[in-house]
Amino acid sequence: MNNQEMRELKAAMGVPDFKINYKTGVHYGVIEDFFKGKTDELDPRDRKLIEDLLLKEKKAFKKK
Repeated sequence: MNNQEMRELKAAMGVPDFKINYKTGVHYGVIEDFFKGKTDELDPRDRKLIEDLLLKEKKAFKKK
């Protein structure tokens, strides 16, 4: 999943930054900067954690 797809998915589902921080352990500032477009770089480990969380949230979102 590329950066834009991750941002669009997060926005469409309304997942708050705090939830991503809490569930993945990725530093809140990194999450905030990435999703606001201030930076396009993520550590590969952080990217994987966030991507996995967004995919899980997408599955749960579809069930509603």
